[in-house]
Amino acid sequence: MSELDKFISRLYRSTQDVNIEHFREWAIKELQALIHFDAAIWSTGHFSTRTFHTHTTLNLPKTFSDSLLANLSINPISRNLFNQVGKPIDMSDVISDELFYESEIYNLVFRPNKIERILSSIDIAPRSGIYTLLSIYRNDRSSKFTSTEKQVYQKALFHLKEAASHACLLSLKDKDDDNIAHYAICDIYGVYHEVEPMFIDMLDDCLPNIETQKLPPELLVVNQKKQLGDLVIQSKSLGDLFRVSIRQVKPFDNLTQREQEVVTGVTQGLSFKQIAKKLDRSPSTISNHLYRIYQKLNIHNRSELADLIKQS
Repeated sequence: MSELDKFISRLYRSTQDVNIEHFREWAIKELQALIHFDAAIWSTGHFSTRTFHTHTTLNLPKTFSDSLLANLSINPISRNLFNQVGKPIDMSDVISDELFYESEIYNLVFRPNKIERILSSIDIAPRSGIYTLLSIYRNDRSSKFTSTEKQVYQKALFHLKEAASHACLLSLKDKDDDNIAHYAICDIYGVYHEVEPMFIDMLDDCLPNIETQKLPPELLVVNQKKQLGDLVIQSKSLGDLFRVSIRQVKPFDNLTQREQEVVTGVTQGLSFKQIAKKLDRSPSTISNHLYRIYQKLNIHNRSELADLIKQS
């Protein structure tokens, strides 16, 4: 197994082990085992707005991303990134060293941070519109990036962003959904920050005329289930963002909250009296709830209810 393959394997194996708050920084440090660099910045954003949502830096001050963004218009490499998506862009291939080291961008942004060599690349997910920008930096002017390093960097970037997205979405999953739901993170306008491919597939099947790269804002009904054909979509607040889940309709989705509580009691093997005590209701009320549950689910007894739960 090559060192690149080992790196990729570590990335995906660690999605459940490394805290999501530190995953990107950890992954950048892992990349240093493949390619030598002294500092880096990993940013994500959305193609529709050409703005960034997050920045993760390594060995750089917190103000670096602001300085970089404030001077995008005079940064020679930024103009090439969107025209050469997926390809590694070396600053020395965009502008001669002589001109770069005399340039305004070098003296304003890179020189104060001891950056002498720059390698950048952007990856855009066409269906979600999410883009990932990774730039790695060297402090030694004489240490140019080789063609081999650029090839490794290009392959590594794809797996870096895939593993980071997987780690993020994995941290959002509800245990109660038993892996049947798929997730997205979006803002109030429906712009995706992270999204599972299956989420987009299911939404496209249900709403074929949906605007690409966005979730319809009207689906962001917080803390409520919304049924779309044979799909159920739910949204929960996640700070300024929303965590949205989508899944197939289950037989129990049409039950009331109280009826679902009764089903939970039945699945736990509780008697009418025990369920009644737990829910602060009379046994006859629980019996009536169970009768309506049987009607809604088109079943006749506890045994059929247990079978239906297993199938779900």
